Amino acid sequence: MSAARILPSLLILGSIWGLSPAIAKKALAAGMPGLGFGFWAALGSALLLATVCLIRRIPIRLDRAHLRYYAGAGLMGFALANLIAYTALPHIPAGFFALLMPLVPMLTVTGASLLGQERLNLRSVGGTVLGFAGVALAMAPGAALPDPSLIGWALFAALCPVCYATSNLIGVQWAPRGTQPLGAAAGALFAASLFLGVMSLASGQFHVPGEVPLRTEALLPLQMMLTGMAYLLYFRLLVTAGSVTTSQSGYIVTIMGVVWGVVLFEERMGILTLPAAALVFSGLWLVTNRR
Repeated sequence: MSAARILPSLLILGSIWGLSPAIAKKALAAGMPGLGFGFWAALGSALLLATVCLIRRIPIRLDRAHLRYYAGAGLMGFALANLIAYTALPHIPAGFFALLMPLVPMLTVTGASLLGQERLNLRSVGGTVLGFAGVALAMAPGAALPDPSLIGWALFAALCPVCYATSNLIGVQWAPRGTQPLGAAAGALFAASLFLGVMSLASGQFHVPGEVPLRTEALLPLQMMLTGMAYLLYFRLLVTAGSVTTSQSGYIVTIMGVVWGVVLFEERMGILTLPAAALVFSGLWLVTNRR
């Protein structure tokens, strides 16, 4: 697949993933409970992917191995990650949250090495160190956090990429052979919606449609549609361009996350954000570019 055809898909995918935290932050600021928002986003996107699977005759398998895989990926890659994100986002800038996302491939490579899935090399170690240095700099006064008192929330938000990386490792360790990626994604999202439904009911954060103004309610179908589109694009890129090329969307996620934060919330990043982003991008390049 040529670069001219890959680049638009990468730009769209990165823009969607960069926009998602900003949409969630806007919904939460308008009074929608975070876990309830996450439940409907997961369920809606799961139904969208299930419809695509039905049209393409891709099975969503329900044997024991697949159910374990769905549960692990759905819990770590969506339910817990969203619990952390939606708890932290009301307190931190959406742009800072976007700077955390490149940690996912870095943590994935490190975890894969510890589990024996992949050999740890100097590039991976150096990239991971640079990435963490960039995030640490982003937390410094004059960088992406407007107030030093928010460091606690920033550290809590940093658990989100840990969840995503764990989900990636589960995808390698637990994925049954012959699993269709689209069917696996739909199954994981259905599992995530189940977890988030239970969590939202238990915590009193379940959202009944119509409880908030229509303008805020409209953010839910928007998030459902964007999440479904992102998954479709993601798996299409994996098949046509490969995992290394697809991982380059991390650059766009970070840039667009900062842009959306400025556009939607008038966030202003300090001058240290630029060198922090440079360190994060350098680390991401070392980890994901093997050729």
